[in-house]
Amino acid sequence: MSKLVVPGEVVAKGNFRSWSNVLKKGEEYLSIFVGKAEVGGGRVRVVRLSGPYIPKVGDFVIGMVTDVQPLAATIDINSYVNGYIMANAFFKRRIDPSKFDLSKKVNLGDLIAAKVQRIERGKDVYLQPDQKWKVEGDAVFYISPAKAHYIYTSKSRIPSKIKELTGAEVRLGANGVVVVKGDLKKIEMVKRALDVIESKYDLNGLYNEIIKVLSKDGESTDS
Repeated sequence: MSKLVVPGEVVAKGNFRSWSNVLKKGEEYLSIFVGKAEVGGGRVRVVRLSGPYIPKVGDFVIGMVTDVQPLAATIDINSYVNGYIMANAFFKRRIDPSKFDLSKKVNLGDLIAAKVQRIERGKDVYLQPDQKWKVEGDAVFYISPAKAHYIYTSKSRIPSKIKELTGAEVRLGANGVVVVKGDLKKIEMVKRALDVIESKYDLNGLYNEIIKVLSKDGESTDS
């Protein structure tokens, strides 16, 4: 069972083995966020559909370099906290800052693809650069981090289907940053798909809705 809920709304009653994004009060489970409640299999949870990006270890994110120091680069990851990439992570070895200039490796404004490696004190987010860490694109979009994280963690086919139907190169971060590479027509098609994601609170049927929107005259381009 799934339904849309708001903070304070009773999601379920009873006893469950596990729960997330809800507050247990007696036998009642109250939603903490605006989101989609899912109840079943001994579990109750609320999938957030709004709010800022909350980093989790293992997340793939895309961020912008906002500061470069000898030992680390600061990355804006579209969150209430910054991300940090240590200089040795770029060089894949320990370095002597007196002999290496990190600004020759990364520049202010660069888009970086990385994974959240560890989080210290709840606010220091350390990142590990992706193998293809320098992201180049023709357009950058931002969608709800909560929805992007849901798509990312649920291993949805949505990103690959958008790439297939538009012919564009698309990289989606769990933090809601979307980088697109392609001509104007392809970029516009990707934007239409992202608009569908942003406009829907009920994520059920989202995959088919995107296919419908991107397919000419309502026909799927799968054939």
